[in-house]
Amino acid sequence: MNDVDQEYFQLLKKDIANTLSVSFPEITQPIEQWKGSEISYLQEDLVNKVGGRVSEKWFYTHVKSKAGSLPRIDVLDLLSQYVGYDNWSSYKLSKKSKAGVRPFFRKRLAFLLFSGVVIISLVAVNTSLFRAGSYQFCFVDAYSKKPIPPEKLEVVILHNEESPYKARVSDECCLTLQKSTGSVRFIVRSAYYKTDTITRILNKGQDHEHILLNPDDYALMIRVFSYSDIEDWNSRRLQLEEMMADNARIFQVLYENNVPMEVYNKEEFINKLTMPIQSLRNIEVLETIYEKDKIVSLRFTEVKDETND
Repeated sequence: MNDVDQEYFQLLKKDIANTLSVSFPEITQPIEQWKGSEISYLQEDLVNKVGGRVSEKWFYTHVKSKAGSLPRIDVLDLLSQYVGYDNWSSYKLSKKSKAGVRPFFRKRLAFLLFSGVVIISLVAVNTSLFRAGSYQFCFVDAYSKKPIPPEKLEVVILHNEESPYKARVSDECCLTLQKSTGSVRFIVRSAYYKTDTITRILNKGQDHEHILLNPDDYALMIRVFSYSDIEDWNSRRLQLEEMMADNARIFQVLYENNVPMEVYNKEEFINKLTMPIQSLRNIEVLETIYEKDKIVSLRFTEVKDETND
């Protein structure tokens, strides 16, 4: 790794720490001093915001180690997205003034930024014209106020005289409807957020609204448990016992077609998730169903971990 890339990576580590502190204000120490709990918080936040993760082994190899090895480009892209950039290349471009880049590149960057402002202005004009007769719902986390990952969100439009149908959301996790429809009723759901049903009249003065979705804490906990190294087995078993109904049915499915491949009862699932040799790892929750604040049905899949090295 050359000196410039090393400098960029040091800046990225600071931005990662700043980003995590927004979700977990209690974390104030430098990223190089993080240990088990802080690393787990980072893994959880990565899943929530960009749908990816890094292993604890990776963290100790590339963040805490002084060897200076640069992570793989796909991991750098993931971390750059986490701190608000499209990828590693765009992150480096934005940081060139801080990394001592030659004047030629600074001029080029200024030109690109000016061009970007012009393009964004034109898009904004077209968008405002389009929205004159439309109403936009944007879905955000109730606590962080950040957009929900659009690939993890499902919106189902309900009609009195028609069958329900799924609606597409934008990359910014927004749903745009025409005001001419008068009113709308839809269900919004995501694997790690509580399902909600929204009813709105669209002919009011406003044309934009943020819908706050509350995180599904139990689904998030199950996912974090499956990705982290378990130290206190009894504590985690008690937590799982508390959140799941005695008659709960848990379905492990193939991600491609959502077809069940294994069915567990409560005790079998907890054993596989918490025993010293965990046979269930890297869980992605697909759906949770509750009765009286306890999980009675859970659908999940296992994903391959490709960021351990």
